[in-house]
Amino acid sequence: MQAMNPGKLLVYFNTSPAVKLLQARNAPYTIAFLHQQFKRSGAIAVPHSELLAALANWLEDVQALHEDAPRDRPETYLADWCSAEKRWLLRRFDAGHNEPVYELSPHTEEVFAFLDRTLEQDLGFVATESRLHLVIQILDDVVIGASGDPAVHLDHLRDEQERVLQQIAQIEREGLVSRYHPARIRERFATAVSLLKQLQGDFRAVEERFREITRQVQQRQVHSHETRGGILGDALDAEDALKQEDQGVSFFEFLRFIHSPAQQERLRIIIQQLVRIRELADQADGIEAVRRMVPSLLAEAEKVTHTTRRLSSTLRRLLDARARRERQRVAELLREIQGLAAGLAHDPPRDRVALEVDAAIETSSPFTRTFWSEPARFESVNLTEHLADDDQRLEAFRQLARLHRIDWRMLRRQVRDAVTFTGRATLGELLDKYPPQSGLTDVLGYLQIASDDGHLISREAVEEIVVPPGADDRRPLLVTVPLVTFVPKEL
Repeated sequence: MQAMNPGKLLVYFNTSPAVKLLQARNAPYTIAFLHQQFKRSGAIAVPHSELLAALANWLEDVQALHEDAPRDRPETYLADWCSAEKRWLLRRFDAGHNEPVYELSPHTEEVFAFLDRTLEQDLGFVATESRLHLVIQILDDVVIGASGDPAVHLDHLRDEQERVLQQIAQIEREGLVSRYHPARIRERFATAVSLLKQLQGDFRAVEERFREITRQVQQRQVHSHETRGGILGDALDAEDALKQEDQGVSFFEFLRFIHSPAQQERLRIIIQQLVRIRELADQADGIEAVRRMVPSLLAEAEKVTHTTRRLSSTLRRLLDARARRERQRVAELLREIQGLAAGLAHDPPRDRVALEVDAAIETSSPFTRTFWSEPARFESVNLTEHLADDDQRLEAFRQLARLHRIDWRMLRRQVRDAVTFTGRATLGELLDKYPPQSGLTDVLGYLQIASDDGHLISREAVEEIVVPPGADDRRPLLVTVPLVTFVPKEL
């Protein structure tokens, strides 16, 4: 824990945007609006037009209820919140929008986290027991994980195994389980929701650190007189240092965890079970936060990785010196030609002047290139509300059982027998000799065999075939297929 001396606190209180937000005259209204638009809605970035319209409507509502509500224009507040002095919102240009978008800054996330903890205490709900259990569990995990002694890990695993076996034996013997008290269920659920909110706020700090490195690289590239190799080396060192810092290591481990299909499925199952707990029926906000947990965390992680891709793009531009060298070479050649022409201007050559053209050079206009377009994205579908339907599942299995199996060996044997005696046979002649057992399925099988084994399939002529009724059909079918002629393989 850092020491809190007056000098350090004075600097923090005078420079921190989070403190300025809490001390602002319209702080309750500003915080309430930003929380509603970003945290309650689960939005990460909001376009300018949407946020401006939402702020105008919101100001109209609060002005009707509160005399001291803000009275200025919505555009003024958005510009003020994004100013260099406030930095409560981040205004950026995103490739997916044709207008600026707004995001919460890490300082505003700090304010939300502080108020969440403070309001919980003011309302008389403090999850002391759950947090104590969590602290003990974490400390115990640190002690075990920090040890390099195999005996320590084995003793811990044996203790866990013995505890689990004792619980299993007790349940089997008594047939009873120790269920949590309703208050304990709500307390632990509140602790999990609080940690989830803090986790979502931590992404802002990680993303800002990546952006800081990107800005440093870009500024050095533009203003510095250092060599490209020097700038590139420092950028790579900074990126490696970030990945090796505690913050970077934790974030990339989180990425591996949240992108694991097994972990995502596990979280979805847990969420489905939470919705069915009676004691949490009145925890609507918490349930909604947990319900959005997986897509929200994936979206937050994707946004941070987008920032890392910007850093990588900056590094790639530093590495891509080929185009720059080619431009310099063309400029040098043009200057050389101009110098030679100027030297011969007063005494042009009397002999024949020749011009060599390299026909292998291909020229193309830059206007022929297509514009960049955002790649297609798959829409995520939340299946947490899905409930299994036993009747539909049984019907699906029945339909699967009714599917006909194609006996490829038998069909090929019948084709071989038919062409052995007659030399060749059309599909209609083959079906007359060997009536299909599975109706239209056998016809499709013969067509597949004709295509795979190289038999004759006409692109112009067709043949009408009468397929006798199968097990699921009540009357014969008349189908029109390409004229297929089966021939011996040697032909």
